[in-house]
Amino acid sequence: MRPAKSIESVFENIIRNETDKAPYLQNVFIISKTGLIVAGKSLSQIPSETFSAMVAIIYSSAESAKTEDSKEKLEYVMAIFENKKLFITEFSSNLLIVATVDRNVDDVRVLDDLRRITIRAKEELIWLR
Repeated sequence: MRPAKSIESVFENIIRNETDKAPYLQNVFIISKTGLIVAGKSLSQIPSETFSAMVAIIYSSAESAKTEDSKEKLEYVMAIFENKKLFITEFSSNLLIVATVDRNVDDVRVLDDLRRITIRAKEELIWLR
């Protein structure tokens, strides 16, 4: 019988494999909607706790911005910086997937890659479905 892998190690392996296929994905993180980092590497000068809390707040704020009677689901949040873009989208009901890329990378391409990571993780961790 194989030893059980931690959730973090499953996520880390998937992230590493997928970013090897798509090197323009500079950083990919799995973050809880409560602001805890589950997987991924910290950005250079920003403490991972601060980054993950801010991502959760940004996503939650965007969800709250819709009108009361709107039934629309938030697809993703994107922040555009001088040289980079930050994408935040839902991974599951409790988790977010976040990526940073160069500003010139096509948005649809990044979102497709994040969906692929999500699908692969849900295949390996069936309780996420």
